[in-house]
Amino acid sequence: MFSIKTYLINTLSQLEGWQAYCAIVGLLLICGLGVPLPEDITLIAAGIVAALGSISLWGAMVAGFFGVMAGDAFLYTVGRIYGRRAFTLPLIRTIMTPRRIALAERKIMRNSHFICFTARFLPGLRSPVFLMAGIIGIRPIVFYGLDGLAALLSVPLWVLVGHWVGENLDAALSIAERVQLSLAGVVVLLVVAYFAWRRYRKTRRAQRLMYYMSSRYPSGTPS
Repeated sequence: MFSIKTYLINTLSQLEGWQAYCAIVGLLLICGLGVPLPEDITLIAAGIVAALGSISLWGAMVAGFFGVMAGDAFLYTVGRIYGRRAFTLPLIRTIMTPRRIALAERKIMRNSHFICFTARFLPGLRSPVFLMAGIIGIRPIVFYGLDGLAALLSVPLWVLVGHWVGENLDAALSIAERVQLSLAGVVVLLVVAYFAWRRYRKTRRAQRLMYYMSSRYPSGTPS
């Protein structure tokens, strides 16, 4: 049975040198545009190519990071330049469904900075979130800082998985599924912790305000 994951790994494994680097960057750029290609499998394939000696491990990581950030930067820049008119562009209209865009908008409107970091680990929302980040005007230094930090964590992880398993495709796909589940669990814990922290801060502010008001106006009514 044809599998896009197996095909990607087999194809990249046959390349070497600059051809491999260009293929890694190109595929990751396509992934970043929202095309349903598995970014994690592409990075694992880069690690496998490094394990075969066709490219260096550091080169695989650098190419992976550059490709990931290039795709993210493209969508973010399109959002900043075109605003909501970006939704009418043929490429965006073809790749991103209205449902995905609406969900991404709700997420980023509630917690723009937090979602710019966690979107890296949410394949279904990653592209529309980055496009929406540009549309609503998140500052470049904030976007690239948060997205870059997430990429510095995720890209080496996937490349090292591929480098570790070598040519064992079954092991690579099995490990990829387990890592994806683990990352999803970590993201869920981060989201829960983040909202718990926000609720705690909000409660503390309310308590401090009540204490201030009670100490300043003991009678309960400001004069």
